[in-house]
Amino acid sequence: MRRVVITGSGAISPHGLNAADLWNGLLAGRSSTELLTRFDSSAFPSRVAGGVGSFKTTDYIPKSYRKAAKIMARDIELAVVAADGAVRDARLATRGIVESAGGGKPDDAWFAVEPRRIGCNIGAGLISADLNELAAAMAQAGQPDGTLSLARWGRSDDPSKPGGMDQLTPLWLLKYLPNMPACHVSIIHDTQGPSNTITCGQASAGLALAEACRTIQRGYEDIALVGGCESMIHAMGLMRWTLLGRLNTTSNHQPEKAVRPLDQKAAGTVIAEGGAVLVIEELAHARARGATIYCEIAGLGGSSSASGVSRPDASGEALAVAMSKALRDAQIGPEAVQMVIPPGYAIPEFDRADVCAIHRVFGRKPGAAVVPMRGGIGDCGAGAQAIDLVAAAMAIREQTIPPVVNCDQPPEYLDVPRAVRRQVDIRNVLIAASSLAGQNSVVILRKLD
Repeated sequence: MRRVVITGSGAISPHGLNAADLWNGLLAGRSSTELLTRFDSSAFPSRVAGGVGSFKTTDYIPKSYRKAAKIMARDIELAVVAADGAVRDARLATRGIVESAGGGKPDDAWFAVEPRRIGCNIGAGLISADLNELAAAMAQAGQPDGTLSLARWGRSDDPSKPGGMDQLTPLWLLKYLPNMPACHVSIIHDTQGPSNTITCGQASAGLALAEACRTIQRGYEDIALVGGCESMIHAMGLMRWTLLGRLNTTSNHQPEKAVRPLDQKAAGTVIAEGGAVLVIEELAHARARGATIYCEIAGLGGSSSASGVSRPDASGEALAVAMSKALRDAQIGPEAVQMVIPPGYAIPEFDRADVCAIHRVFGRKPGAAVVPMRGGIGDCGAGAQAIDLVAAAMAIREQTIPPVVNCDQPPEYLDVPRAVRRQVDIRNVLIAASSLAGQNSVVILRKLD
């Protein structure tokens, strides 16, 4: 079977605009969650978020494509930035890179790609419409009693006045379709191989990676851009998560301490934004072009909980099934894993389910370090597991385990690092994700001999 490796990584997160910023923030044990200032959140019980700093999307796309930035929602912009970082890290001379460099490869170290042999699989969430745009259109379609008229949405009673929908640009919908992050990335970099969008919440990136990995193994492509990105920092996202009871409402005075994954004082998560894109590649192809290899994708597993939307599988069985599948796929036992990255959303009932799953697979006293990543970032939705995958790849390359942020009282018998551990023999890392709707995705990354 064709083996698949990671040869490039790009990330955008509350810690910074690239993978190096993410890794340095993790090593420093930094929390980048802060008071929400992007819109007026004073009426909400939770006013903390993990936001990405300012950037110009046009700095990451060729000049010929910059007009398209006008129809990019925030989620799309995040994916475009992350993909640019991944492609540059892998030294792939895609169309976007060639055009940005003035029509040729930046130098001889870059690999001239064959577009038909590159795919694109990116996880996405429910992209929220801009409320200012939508409000103007809905106001136009309103009736005197304050209700919305669907008839007025399409056309006005007065021929001289536009209908509600006429207030929106004809390309309005293209900003908010979930497949648009993968669409724009594939156009910019001219990836003509198999492409897909996975919308399974926090498990999206791992499932996207699994699909692309199998496509490479079957010989349909040699390289793929995979990952996930999402922004939940908008009023709709904050309202949705408030109504679901998932947010910490007690740490507005101390936002950097709001997210406490696996901690006994965990009180909920916070909305965030970010994600990552990885370049994955067939091993022989990567070696032939002299690519720098982070690690090998050794095992993949997935499952779904029957407990229903918004409620975890309290027994941990569903996530444990996905973990066991990934271990079988990697042909190793749990004792061969040195590091586990669990979902760790800091929502007490979900964290308890994570711990149950770990104990089911690894026993009462797991030998692996358990390293949840949400503490200093918050929940980036479809970007969550993508960030974890970058962190795992960096941990293997650097043989270093970062500390866990805001987990002062971890569960009994779990080894949760409080400080950086360097020069650790890390051969296998298990990255687990559970969407808050029941899907589970597990990936095992392995140090390449």
